[in-house]
Amino acid sequence: MKKVNLISIIQAYNKLNRPLYIKYFDYFNVKPKSTELDDLKLFVSHLFKVDNNIENLKDYYFGYNIPQIGKEFDLLRFGENYNINVELKSKNTGVKIINQLKRNKYYLGFLRTDTHYYTFVSSEKKLYTLDDSDNLVVRDLKELVHLLENQILKQISNVDSLFNPSNYLVSPFNSTEKFIKNKYFLTNQQEQIKKESIKALSKKKASFISISGKAGTGKTLVTYDIVKYLIENKERVLLVHCGNLNRGHKVLNDKYKWGIIPAKHLRDYDLKNYDIVVVDETQRIYPTQLENIIDNAKANNSVCVFSYDKSQCLHQWEINNDIEKQIEDKTASKVFKLTKKIRTNKEIAAFIISLLDKGVNYKSNTSNIELNYFSNTKDASIYIEQLGVEGWKIVNYTPSIYILPYDSYKILGEDSTHEVVGQEYDAVVAVIDSYFFYDSTNQLSTKGYQSYYHPTKMLSQIMTRTRKKLSIVVINNEEVMDRCLDILN
Repeated sequence: MKKVNLISIIQAYNKLNRPLYIKYFDYFNVKPKSTELDDLKLFVSHLFKVDNNIENLKDYYFGYNIPQIGKEFDLLRFGENYNINVELKSKNTGVKIINQLKRNKYYLGFLRTDTHYYTFVSSEKKLYTLDDSDNLVVRDLKELVHLLENQILKQISNVDSLFNPSNYLVSPFNSTEKFIKNKYFLTNQQEQIKKESIKALSKKKASFISISGKAGTGKTLVTYDIVKYLIENKERVLLVHCGNLNRGHKVLNDKYKWGIIPAKHLRDYDLKNYDIVVVDETQRIYPTQLENIIDNAKANNSVCVFSYDKSQCLHQWEINNDIEKQIEDKTASKVFKLTKKIRTNKEIAAFIISLLDKGVNYKSNTSNIELNYFSNTKDASIYIEQLGVEGWKIVNYTPSIYILPYDSYKILGEDSTHEVVGQEYDAVVAVIDSYFFYDSTNQLSTKGYQSYYHPTKMLSQIMTRTRKKLSIVVINNEEVMDRCLDILN
């Protein structure tokens, strides 16, 4: 996105023919409504009445969106000493203005530069801000003009580089206290899913909701946010996690009295005692368990929420069961699909896709990915252990009752693939040994042994746990090493 002079925007709006006007705003990558531009015209005219200094109208980002988040700001102006954010409204919407400014404080607070927040209401010709208690108060436009005149403008080559989307995704498991204390905001897409889910849940009749999304889209956060809302509103909720409970689950249960159980304990619970059953990681549930939950909901007019990602099946039988298809066939489920990746850095996400599928050719030259090659497991293990000492998250491939090749570089005391499902870490280590290869369809696969678990799916699970950095350790595998270098160079 490019900086713009506000007078230029207004004059283009007033004078250019419509095709050229649209082309001009495409250049800035924005599609403003005419009402927003009318509000902007009034805002600029009132600034000019205070001081007609044209310098106050340059170097704005107009309609900027944080990448992957969908959070938009009407006007942003970055400075070395402080930033300025102004939102434009036609009418005074009261609480909505307060909530928007609070959200802006949250999102821009990660910039580590003081920011001044305002809303200009064109119908009132008034400027508002929040006081220390988050009450909406009127400010004289002279205050804003003074700030504009004394701002030391910051030169930014790429405004997107100021924002790390992963900062805004709080994990119920890894940031449990922040989650409980509501120190996060949902994206627009997540908010819409929550709103429509709660509406469906309020009907008090048998109903089914599905929330699907790939790793990094915030599926777990929005699912648990809905559960938190239901618990706060005194609903009887049973949350079924299809896997072993992690530390975050245990904190939610022990400290905050949630009702989270592993799916293997379902037989011990009478589902008639609950208004709502939420199933997390549903792609891993047994068909008989799913059928029991669905039959109970239909018999007792209760509600089921299924949260899943079919691409994160770790067993071949999970893939064969195709739980998503079973939900579609057995219920009239309302399906919400999260599509925007938030947690995973875009370059890392492109690398993972290209690594798993040789037919995809995203280039991913980024300092967020480290690549190291070792010819033997002994030296690789020493290096991996050192990464752990430096703060990297090491995730072992899940062991089975058999001795498998990846057991030779397992790091004792570290979590397995199954234990990190739904969790996130700033920096993750992923190991690719000599048993990985590209099959005839260009998909990354494994050869030489049969595992109870799906090695490539486990590798994908490990890599997608990262938020910021990924370290790939290749052991005695020239084919995969060559592919990594093709992607990164």
